[in-house]
Amino acid sequence: MPAPSKKGGRGVLWGPLLVVATAIGFGLGGFSVFYYLRYYNVESPQDTSPEPSEEFDKVVALGRIEPKEGVLSLGIPVPDRIRRILKNEGDCVRKGEALAILDSEVMRELERKLAVIQREQAEKRLTAIEENGTAQIHVEQLRRDQIEQLEAIESEALESKIEFLKAQEKNTQKDYERYVAAGDTIAKQDIEKQNLAYQQVRAERIATESQLKKLHKSSKLNLGVADAQLKAAEADLKQSKSAISPQLLDTQVKQADERLKETKILAPSDGRILRIFKRDGELVHGEPILQMANVDQMIVLTEVYETDIKRVKPGQEATITSHIFQEKKKDALKGKVIWIAGTVGKAQVVPLDPRAAVDNRVVDVKIELEHPKRVADLIGHQVHVIIHTGPAEGSR
Repeated sequence: MPAPSKKGGRGVLWGPLLVVATAIGFGLGGFSVFYYLRYYNVESPQDTSPEPSEEFDKVVALGRIEPKEGVLSLGIPVPDRIRRILKNEGDCVRKGEALAILDSEVMRELERKLAVIQREQAEKRLTAIEENGTAQIHVEQLRRDQIEQLEAIESEALESKIEFLKAQEKNTQKDYERYVAAGDTIAKQDIEKQNLAYQQVRAERIATESQLKKLHKSSKLNLGVADAQLKAAEADLKQSKSAISPQLLDTQVKQADERLKETKILAPSDGRILRIFKRDGELVHGEPILQMANVDQMIVLTEVYETDIKRVKPGQEATITSHIFQEKKKDALKGKVIWIAGTVGKAQVVPLDPRAAVDNRVVDVKIELEHPKRVADLIGHQVHVIIHTGPAEGSR
């Protein structure tokens, strides 16, 4: 047999290679189609984008699992440094429980102690001022009472003396007149002597009456001075007490208490720690430190097509499925419609199938789950929702 030429040999080798390459290409293409169809399984409720329902007894939609009260992001409004994170991701916490402590706690504690000391010292000063002012007012009141009582006693004594002097004056006057009427039978010297006695008694009576008038005037002035001093003592006490404000000091203590509370991140409600963004020693300012949520009540935030929303009513039952539930061989979740939004918006739950439409107009519907613990660890997970609406009126 003659040996093949170089040109003919090359033609014999390229033919089989072309056949093999074509077969490999078809094989890879088939594998790609198989993988694509398997990954975007149209039968999987998770990866389909449900079309507006043509059945009258149900509405089909996509949804997202969320806590009923939402996810809470906790942080601080002012710059500070974290001293210690007290919880770990996944820990369950009670309302008011401390989650983290900040470095400023030491300074805020000192500020609180200072405010308490200042309030205690002010209370002591206020007590001393009260006692001193009350004593001074008591002294001024005693002085006023003394003036009133002494004036009454002295006035009574002077009035008695005046009455006595009037009687004595009357007697001496009668004796003098009798002496004068006797004429020469009474010595002139005795007459003058009796006249002098009369004039002395009369002068003493006039002087005593002047003394009584003076006593009344001086007593009135002294009472006025005593009243003024009493009012001044009361005013001094009031002014001294006004310089110390217990309400202000109590407010300062309360303010220090609130500042001290701000050095701890407290759980606003019962729940579970979902994520921790910061660690001990990190400086924070405005950004969240951790996230938590109350997972005792879970919902599915469902996006219902605007063409189907008229058939959805609060209280209707719903069935929630997912490929995760199927893989774990669990029954579908049950729920009930509790809220329907009043606005129409763009879909936020995007299907994984790239062939599905993503510009649909939808209305948010909240469905409360009957067994929230089953999905407590699946916050944000996308699920397939069937709302059982019952037969439409037009189909009866």
